[in-house]
Amino acid sequence: MAKVKISGDNLTKHFTFSDYGKNQTGTIPIGSSALLHAQCLEEFREWLGRPMEVHAWYRTASYNKKVGGSAASSHLKGTATDWNTNIEITKEKFIKYATKWKEICAAHGVVGEAGLYTWGVHFGSQITYAKKFYHWDSRSGTQINNPFKELK
Repeated sequence: MAKVKISGDNLTKHFTFSDYGKNQTGTIPIGSSALLHAQCLEEFREWLGRPMEVHAWYRTASYNKKVGGSAASSHLKGTATDWNTNIEITKEKFIKYATKWKEICAAHGVVGEAGLYTWGVHFGSQITYAKKFYHWDSRSGTQINNPFKELK
């Protein structure tokens, strides 16, 4: 696993190492799974055709704990990204976005996940606890797992 110093240099065409290490300091690891996630995210960004503001991508264990992240979070491996755009993410938009994310992940041979927040979206790849695409909705303040029939 390589380690990179956080900088503004591009990781992909639309995402930087600063996006990858947002809210982190120093030198952080980036492995092949994180690089594959970056490629999947870039393909989604190309399809979306609009900027995606990254809120969280890679997290250190201490930072993940500080923000209340799961001990098994894909963020710890750099294979999850929380993001939003300047448009409202409705249930219908989320289903459209999650369906595309599921297709991109499957094309790369990984199982993905998608989550819906009131403020944005979570995309993960390389999850190890599910054998099929996993999605959730936490807009109510409580996470509801696999709520959208269209994504099963």
